[in-house]
Amino acid sequence: MGTSHPLTLAEWTTRNATRLTADDPNAPFDDLAVLHRLVGEARVVALGENSHQIREFGLLRERILRFLVQECGFTVYAVEFGAASGRAVDAWVQGGNGDLDTLLMPHPDGYPGQSAEGRDTIRWLRSHNATAPHPVRFAGLDIPAAGGSLTPALEPLASYLTDVDPGAAHYARTALKLAEPLTGGSGLVSAHARLALGPEPQDRLSATLGRLLNRVTTMREIYVQHSGHHAYERALSDVWAAWRTDQMQRAMSELLSGAPDAADLAARDRYLADSLLELLDQSAPGTRIVVAAHNAHIQRTASPEGSPLPRIPMGHALAQQLGTDYVSVALTSGGGRTVQNVPDPAHPAGMRQSAADAPAATPDSLEALFAGVPEAPALVDLRALRAHSRAHHLPEPTCIRMDDGFLPVPALDAYDAVLSVPRTTLTADLGE
Repeated sequence: MGTSHPLTLAEWTTRNATRLTADDPNAPFDDLAVLHRLVGEARVVALGENSHQIREFGLLRERILRFLVQECGFTVYAVEFGAASGRAVDAWVQGGNGDLDTLLMPHPDGYPGQSAEGRDTIRWLRSHNATAPHPVRFAGLDIPAAGGSLTPALEPLASYLTDVDPGAAHYARTALKLAEPLTGGSGLVSAHARLALGPEPQDRLSATLGRLLNRVTTMREIYVQHSGHHAYERALSDVWAAWRTDQMQRAMSELLSGAPDAADLAARDRYLADSLLELLDQSAPGTRIVVAAHNAHIQRTASPEGSPLPRIPMGHALAQQLGTDYVSVALTSGGGRTVQNVPDPAHPAGMRQSAADAPAATPDSLEALFAGVPEAPALVDLRALRAHSRAHHLPEPTCIRMDDGFLPVPALDAYDAVLSVPRTTLTADLGE
């Protein structure tokens, strides 16, 4: 009598994956019903991507967002976009005036803050809100300009302090002046600028921001008395954004010089996580949030010692705080085209983006699990796959695709689910 062998992880994936029938955001939701069980009562659902500026990821995220809003009652869409700049986008989503492309791209020297598909998603939010009984809010979670500028955070802070504490406003104005040589289209521009600037002006900027942070936090009660709680919380968010941006720029500069510190690099992810937790805390009971960010930001696990990536990603901090109220869904692909990012100090964005072939799945990658599902987008509950794997002591994937390479990560622990599309193409902003 023969011995029955357990299904390999790839075989289990082929047998249990939910095939999605469409990536058209306007398609019916029948194939997405599985999300009810996957999401449950979670307060936060994060939708990732293995590379920015990918058309298929943008379309699928909008489709899932529509499902979560219309079928599950989610009322906030939070993205990897500056928190201070996001307030104007939220006003536009609620029916306000303005041009969306301008609001999403306040610093024209950088790459678009949202892909063409991402911008279409925000346009859908505005259209939805025009008739929805429960409008969806837009929220930026990030430091300003992905670390490229302190201005979007410091300018409203200086204005706020002029009204509530004129004696402290000069700290913000001084920081703005000191940060001028470091301003660019991305954090890479600022990091390159710091390499040429020397330590003394950088230390002055950090010291000024430290005094500013101390002033805003210690004067809490007086500020709230003068401005109200909501205005104070905005100012507090902005001063933290400026301080975290300075710390991340310094860490990225060290990375470029060959002396990375993954703990300091986590300043941006800490702000992302804190922004979301504060958003939850300040929102009405029952608020549920959909987050859109890179797979590397939403993973539940910490990065390993020695990694040049942030030691504590946003998703790890959220998972520790929220437990099962946080659901993380990675988006990846079987192949196609992807984005190649090459640092370039001469480029306005600090890097050149070009099209490249996505590398073939390695045997130890999460992508290899989908070899038997080549014909359609496929969704897998990694919690169920993990249970199968550990019940039978099977080897597990140890990496996931990131842009044109692979990122070491214990994939079955890092995400609650994964959605893989057969092939990817680039957003219209980049083309081929």
